[in-house]
Amino acid sequence: MNVPKIFKRTINSRLVESLNSTVIRTSNELATRYRNLGIEQVDGVWNRKHLRNFDVARFRADSIYVWQTRQFQEVNYYLTYLYTMEIDNLGLIGRLQESGNYGVETFTFDNRKVSRDLMDSVIEINYLNDVLSIFKQQNLHILDIGAGYGRFAHRVLESFPECNVTCVDAIPLSTCISRIYLDKFIQTNQATVHDLESLNEIKPKEFNLAVNIHSFSEMSLKSVTFWINFLVKNEVEFLFIVPNGPDLALNDGTNFGLLLHQAGFEILEKREKYYIGDYSKFAIYPSTYFLLQRTR
Repeated sequence: MNVPKIFKRTINSRLVESLNSTVIRTSNELATRYRNLGIEQVDGVWNRKHLRNFDVARFRADSIYVWQTRQFQEVNYYLTYLYTMEIDNLGLIGRLQESGNYGVETFTFDNRKVSRDLMDSVIEINYLNDVLSIFKQQNLHILDIGAGYGRFAHRVLESFPECNVTCVDAIPLSTCISRIYLDKFIQTNQATVHDLESLNEIKPKEFNLAVNIHSFSEMSLKSVTFWINFLVKNEVEFLFIVPNGPDLALNDGTNFGLLLHQAGFEILEKREKYYIGDYSKFAIYPSTYFLLQRTR
């Protein structure tokens, strides 16, 4: 079992249990403060039952955060790897390393260790660079809504250390885990992890881009509305969304695209994750990318 750096000198079950209990205690304390302030958001998929019995020490394993090999086999990962190599104009697949830590499932191709985490991130970063040339901008500051354990932020900051990423998530457990996973970037002021209590510290026009990856679909319509209003309040112009299905909709099919339109966001670009050849038939976890721009 892979555990955080602070535990690597002496790995035993007691230390893993300590990590689990510390993070769970901290997240429970944050959840209690949310309830007392009346700002708790536990509806949608991420309710207390969904989070029950979660193994914090293996938060990158096939789990509630990232499905991995429950639906796909090594051959599907290999085809995804070939696709990633083909579209990787930034050359990230050769620069980024998959550590294999925190329980993530990996395969090795061409002497490279890869995971869904790594390949999804490379594809997403290349997409954003293709359509916005975003990583050529100076003072790039990205807002990641529903950031989970910090997967996207971690890869962006590994790829482009001059960037800055702010992560927000209404789930206390995610906030606590991402602060562990992004710690080295937090220490160098490249990353910030806000909880709901500190959202007012975010200033208007602070971000060049907001992203929401496999998150809005798992919320309630009320929670999606909250975050859309937050984007409008903070004058965010560009928004990248990856829903769980082919449309801007919740898991139950409820459309939230109309809410975005009413808030002034229009679809600027829509593209399949695997848009070359027949990869979408066999590569892992196909999805649809939406880039929106707020025009009013």
